Amino acid sequence: MQRNSTTRAVLRAAAVVIALAAAAGAQAQVSFSKPYLGGSVGDTDLGTGIRLFGGGSLTNIFGIEGQIASYGSNKYQNGAYTYKDSAWTAGAYGTASFPVATSLSVFGKLGAHYFKMKQTGPGRSYSDGSVELGIGAGVKWQFVPQAALRADFENIGGSGGDMISIGLQFSLN
Repeated sequence: MQRNSTTRAVLRAAAVVIALAAAAGAQAQVSFSKPYLGGSVGDTDLGTGIRLFGGGSLTNIFGIEGQIASYGSNKYQNGAYTYKDSAWTAGAYGTASFPVATSLSVFGKLGAHYFKMKQTGPGRSYSDGSVELGIGAGVKWQFVPQAALRADFENIGGSGGDMISIGLQFSLN
């Protein structure tokens, strides 16, 4: 039952992103521009996470971004046994960015991701993957024309999917 409601929520979020992009396209000429690639490192519920991302602008405000991220791993002891939890995700966001100063902007992200969690222990291994809603926000400082420093917060799939990261974004133009 929970999986069906989660899938419906993700599909509704994707529909909202598509509708917003369509509305933006109706108001302005839409073209993919200002492509970028980047990477970040951050803190997750499982330890240290690493994220690779790329995207571009569709209008002056709206854009798209894809990512793949490792949420790290966490080893813990239960009696004489050692267990390990790990997770990764891959997905895409619709983005909205707003300048607050000449080289500083804030942004928000909404999208869908495949989130996979794995738990291993003595004589057992369990993994669970699902499509989850991703939401995030951040700040970007364009310190030179070809590079920017980013600080992001994102949540994918409710509890267990938080990442706070800092990284670099490089322009491909």
